[in-house]
Amino acid sequence: MLNGRGKEMKEYKIDLSGYEGMGREVVSEAVQKKAFELGYPGWISGRKPMYTECPFLYIENSHMLKDEDGHKSTFDSVKNTEISAADFLALTPEDVQDKPKEPEFKPFDRVLVRDDCDEEWHIAFFEGMNKDKDEPFHYLCLGSYWRHCIPYEGNEHLLGTKENVE
Repeated sequence: MLNGRGKEMKEYKIDLSGYEGMGREVVSEAVQKKAFELGYPGWISGRKPMYTECPFLYIENSHMLKDEDGHKSTFDSVKNTEISAADFLALTPEDVQDKPKEPEFKPFDRVLVRDDCDEEWHIAFFEGMNKDKDEPFHYLCLGSYWRHCIPYEGNEHLLGTKENVE
């Protein structure tokens, strides 16, 4: 999942149920500050942290920190990694960034391509990779560079849709 800064980052469900009262508020605030430091959106410096009395916090890439009770339906389809508050506070930026998986395409492999998540998938033939690692458009297919490229086989149902890959 991409965060607001364009980085692939993991999503977490942080268990605060072992803490009570002021202890939970202090730990919740520390978790929220740590999340912001790691690059997750949602915690605003100088503002009282949210959801300090909740037994669980959800940290996502594209949304603010959320609690289970008030936004449960938001998380029905999200697969967050469950983690303790102490373990979350020990994470480093390298721990939370998903390592991009380089596809193993060969020339003329059938692929689906698009640039942004709100665009439809199109079919193409893979040609090669962009040599410029800083360029976000990595995949060369039929003379055009694309940001996202997945195998056609196994993903045929995505052709012409805006659905995301699971």
